[in-house]
Amino acid sequence: MDMARVRDLIEALVESQPILAEDSTFLRRALVVGGVNSLISPVHLESFFTRYGAVMATVLLRDAARGERIGMLVFFAESDCLEAAESEAARPGAYRTISRVDDEILHNSVELVKDAADQQSRRSSTAEAFRRMVPWRYLEADAQEDINLRCLLLRMGARSTATPGYLYGVARSELAASGRACAVVAYYSSRMAMVVFDESRDIERCGSRSAELVAFHLGLYDSGLFPLVADGAGGHGVVTRDLLPLFCLSPDFLGRVVLLRGPGIAELDAGEACRRVEELHPVEALLVHRGDRLAVVVVRSRGDARALMAESGEFWRRACGPHPITAQLIDDPSPAFMPRPLLYPEVVNLAVARAHRRMDRCTLDDLHGLGRGLVELESLRPSSSVRQGNLARRGFILLGLHQDMTEDYLMQYFGDVESCVVYMAKRAALVIFSTPEAAARALRTPMADGRSRDTPRDDQVVDYLLLLQYTMLRVDDPLAHEDAQPLIPANYVLPP
Repeated sequence: MDMARVRDLIEALVESQPILAEDSTFLRRALVVGGVNSLISPVHLESFFTRYGAVMATVLLRDAARGERIGMLVFFAESDCLEAAESEAARPGAYRTISRVDDEILHNSVELVKDAADQQSRRSSTAEAFRRMVPWRYLEADAQEDINLRCLLLRMGARSTATPGYLYGVARSELAASGRACAVVAYYSSRMAMVVFDESRDIERCGSRSAELVAFHLGLYDSGLFPLVADGAGGHGVVTRDLLPLFCLSPDFLGRVVLLRGPGIAELDAGEACRRVEELHPVEALLVHRGDRLAVVVVRSRGDARALMAESGEFWRRACGPHPITAQLIDDPSPAFMPRPLLYPEVVNLAVARAHRRMDRCTLDDLHGLGRGLVELESLRPSSSVRQGNLARRGFILLGLHQDMTEDYLMQYFGDVESCVVYMAKRAALVIFSTPEAAARALRTPMADGRSRDTPRDDQVVDYLLLLQYTMLRVDDPLAHEDAQPLIPANYVLPP
């Protein structure tokens, strides 16, 4: 049994069920299924085994060399796993092999699970960016829980200026992707893109051609490592918001979204339509929602959206086929995006304890480590501000707090504070303001510049203080997204 592949399976399981990271014994309840047909989804695979007992989690990864998949199932009870292993056999057309995890791997299970959890943490910014490219409606409609396996997740190099339509063409010509695409999305601030297909047939073999992407300044992620499941609480309650990638819910995208309706939309190939629209208009995303019989086009600017709205019927016939198309500009303000609810208190408690342990290993001046922990703690709150967007100019980290500082004091002192987290064991705090203007005013307070004011003096408030503008896209953390960039002092460099 390939230990590296088992580690990848564990990593996907931890991404799907974070509580498994704290349970090094779950491999005794796990089955490894090999030679899985590329059309078998996690839900379909799990259905073969539920008669033996409840299954806690199921994941599938691609095997590019063989053009098939490998999977792992974890039962709640070890006895159910044992019975399934003894009773089940290969199913032609579904999977070729089934086995329990072998003794050598079980002997090293504690270290293996820890390594996989650490690797999952290192890849978490990629997982979060992927999550932000996928509309909630896609997850709601993903009954087989295989959208990540129907997706080509691309990494764009610093020199890449590829558009979604161009990336779709590269996927067809260089990766030999086939089938009808339902979405093409470029997430430029994260240097990532995706092409989603209606089916996953033969998509495993695309990985064997990934070296062809180097010439285009592109790379291919193994999207099987990032399983996605719809939130139990449902969408946002506003139809158009549920149709958009999450990163498009930022106010920056107001007036840049065009909704297309028409009898032929449900049959549209998103990639082909995007390439035709891009002949005249710069597109950042085009997504087809077949069940709703509509499509969403996200363009570069409001002016581009107005130009697209002014296009003739002939343009839309070339782009979308012979049926009439109705275009609608979406420019209504949207409420802030709220985080996914955490349904199980024990999961929250485990995550809080893990964040505390990581922070306790940090030195008092470890800006990256303490900032990472503070952001994670804040994001675990029921009404978190971390995922509400536009944090690039609203959040600051304070280090060297006086031992008497509290969250209430900081919120009252600064004013216009949306959220505050204090971890006094390391004398650190994260303050998220309601607006960028409020954050800018905070830089002019006596706490930020004690030299120019008599009170409160620095020694009354902080031993030493650094204010950081904390943005959220590339920090190596499960819940934060950006680099922490120093505002004061300007020459302090954080690790990437």
